[in-house]
Amino acid sequence: MPKRTSSSPNPWKRTTLLFVGHFLNDGFASFYAPLLPLLIDRLDLSLALAGLLGTVRIIVNSMIQPGLGHLADRAQRPVMVVLGPLLTVLAMCSVGRVTSFGQLLLIMVAAGIGTAFFHPAAAALIGAVGHRRHGLMMALFSAGGSLGGAVSPLVIVAYAERLGLERTPWLILPGIAILLAFALPLRRNLPPAEVVPGGRIRFRQIPKRLVVLWFVVVLRAIAATAFSNFLAVLVVERGGSALMGGAAISLFLLLGAAGGLVAGSLSDRVGRKAILLGSLALATPCLIAFLHAPAILLLPTIAASGLFALSSTPVGVVAAQECLPGRTGLVSGLVMGLAWGVGGLALAPVGWLADLFGLIPVMSVVSLLPLAAAVLMLFYREPREGDRASRRSEVPS
Repeated sequence: MPKRTSSSPNPWKRTTLLFVGHFLNDGFASFYAPLLPLLIDRLDLSLALAGLLGTVRIIVNSMIQPGLGHLADRAQRPVMVVLGPLLTVLAMCSVGRVTSFGQLLLIMVAAGIGTAFFHPAAAALIGAVGHRRHGLMMALFSAGGSLGGAVSPLVIVAYAERLGLERTPWLILPGIAILLAFALPLRRNLPPAEVVPGGRIRFRQIPKRLVVLWFVVVLRAIAATAFSNFLAVLVVERGGSALMGGAAISLFLLLGAAGGLVAGSLSDRVGRKAILLGSLALATPCLIAFLHAPAILLLPTIAASGLFALSSTPVGVVAAQECLPGRTGLVSGLVMGLAWGVGGLALAPVGWLADLFGLIPVMSVVSLLPLAAAVLMLFYREPREGDRASRRSEVPS
């Protein structure tokens, strides 16, 4: 269990360790999507049920994240960043042994709880001490999750095809090894304890810019989650192999991670709004090109889609934290959890509509949502330093 020590904490080393934790948690959490074609065949799932399973994990994750983030703000319990990945690893390594829809549903619930423990607590540790490169730090942390999600499909599909789907429980061993590798050094690099306000936030105290930003994240989350969940199925439907579907997910997430590092660094210089607006506006044409371009361009277009559709993730989190200083865990739970969860609610309807009208026509409509988010972003007013200081003093005690 991590605990604070008297040694001087290093924020960059802490960020790097949390990068590893994020890589672990999101890497194992990403087993579901690339294995979806195999699970559909084994369990005879419809696209609607497949979408529902993804939705369940996201809903469980998102509904409890704000509360856990509030707990992380008040109690500052970094043990949550260890328990979360542990639960995720144990749950997702069981996916290959399921024999029924009910068993797979329980795994999705457990994985959702694990992710909910990790994300707001880890994001709160990133933002615990103010730093002029806050955007870059959050981007590095976010890149860990994206990189984990990018590597995971290639590893798990190759593993399942070579050794069999039922052998996934053996992956618990490397999962625990990585967990120990980041958790033990983290004890010596925690931020100093702070007196954090514990009172409740009233709705009228939530700045309007945060409400606008939240809806922007929701619209983008619908598109990103839908494409991530059905990407392997889309590739297979267009004539690609299951391995190519895994490669597509990897490219989508890997370019998102790389783009996030660039976007986070740039946002420290030119502001959060400009980066969010530009990346969202460019995401829609890339997604449409992926769906309708010749098959030879499948991988290049999905790489470009990931670059613009996912690169704004860390920028959005930092922008939200700056809207409500002193509540980094709570705000991170609202943006990383609840907003993405509301977006994930669309997975089941998207799957249902795809069963009726076809997956590509439905995803063509979904691809317009980042452009709608970019339009909404025009109404976002970026906080100035004076606004942040004033807001910090307004946080209830």
